[in-house]
Amino acid sequence: MPSGRRNASGRSAPTSKSQFSLTSSIGRSNSGDRVLGSGGDEKKLDDNFGKLLAPKHVPIPMVPVDGPLTFEALSLVVSIIAACLQLLNLYRTVWWLSHSYNSYSMNFYLIDPYLLIFIITMVARRFVYTLLRRLVDFSSPTRWFHIAQKLMRITLLFIVLSILLWCLYHMAEKYNLMKLFYLSYPIIVYFFTFGMSISPFFDMSAAPRHIKEDKRMKYLLDTPLHNCSLSASAIRAEVSTFSSDFNHRLKIALFASCTTAYICGIAPIIFVPQSLHFNVQWVVQYVVLFWLGRISAHFAQAYPVRYCDVLHRAALHLGRWVKIENRNSTIYVQLWNDAILWPHGSIVKYKKETYRSEGLCTAAEPGNRSHYRFHILFSNPTMLLCTLLGLQLLLVGTQLFILIRTTEWYQVLSMTLLLVINYYTLFKVTRDYLVCWKVYRAEQIIQGKCQMVINSNTQ
Repeated sequence: MPSGRRNASGRSAPTSKSQFSLTSSIGRSNSGDRVLGSGGDEKKLDDNFGKLLAPKHVPIPMVPVDGPLTFEALSLVVSIIAACLQLLNLYRTVWWLSHSYNSYSMNFYLIDPYLLIFIITMVARRFVYTLLRRLVDFSSPTRWFHIAQKLMRITLLFIVLSILLWCLYHMAEKYNLMKLFYLSYPIIVYFFTFGMSISPFFDMSAAPRHIKEDKRMKYLLDTPLHNCSLSASAIRAEVSTFSSDFNHRLKIALFASCTTAYICGIAPIIFVPQSLHFNVQWVVQYVVLFWLGRISAHFAQAYPVRYCDVLHRAALHLGRWVKIENRNSTIYVQLWNDAILWPHGSIVKYKKETYRSEGLCTAAEPGNRSHYRFHILFSNPTMLLCTLLGLQLLLVGTQLFILIRTTEWYQVLSMTLLLVINYYTLFKVTRDYLVCWKVYRAEQIIQGKCQMVINSNTQ
């Protein structure tokens, strides 16, 4: 079978009729034998080979996804509930006893009101931004849209920072500076992670600026779109853009989930009076379970089915190279060329190493670990969703086990509400996994048939 074919970008004088050019060296199998017949047959095979190399994509059905405003509204409600439950774990009372001096279920007088304002401001900032952005989209003219959006973002940032500094100023009168530093820790981490960029502080779906300014990449609702190209260099450039966007989303999801868990779970613990006694093990356990639930929720929102499918399609075009340790001397080997889209089974030499291509076509660079990881991760996104589903099932199962063994009323209430919150995430992840499993199973069958057609045409 042929071990490589040149695409249009690899020619010195490309033609418009064919995407590939077969040369005498490319028209050989891995054993060195010619596999093509006469010039007419070679030209006919050349015309059809480009279409055969292109992976066949199965369209993903419409899977409901929470919009940014819906997700931020749910996150705000969940965060407020989680903060209230943590305060209940810390400041609970025995108000139901006949000889109790408490009339309420919590010691509200021990809770710092400025701490509450700080927590609400931090967890509500993304919802307020998303709501204002929606209003700007509907009200501002098209030519003033970007200016109005930037002005709104800067104004909101000024208001949020003013409220936070006002809270810290009043709290500095009662607490030492170290506690205030702990409270401001997420903001400090933000500047080390994202620099002076404002967008990640408010918007989870915003792509980094260097990706958004890439004129070759098209976007739909801040999501990059896949371009089925037969140019090896274009495929590698697209994969590089997708990798940057994936890492950016991962960084934002981790920061958002960790910040929410820190503000709602750990911040109340920092300002607990020294004379107050509480169940330390239960409080720490509650923070960990809430944090894991927020990670799953943000991952499910940041990587929906259609987004994973876009990266999956790019991974099919990218392919991968597998290093050959003990090579047979009779196998025909070619030097790797970055302008060639290599068919399945091609054997090349690159930097004194020998590699074999895997996939319907291969545009990756041999030995490039970034390309190899991208293909492994997204050649079958079902594995990624299966991992997330397994973690969510483990989290829900652990919470059910804890709930069965719990006897205290505040612990039952806390764990029950956490379970209800995580059930929604479990439903979304399970639905996405089942859809992807059925679609990609059918796609593998189609890809296998295409590979059989290529093998039959090159024999």
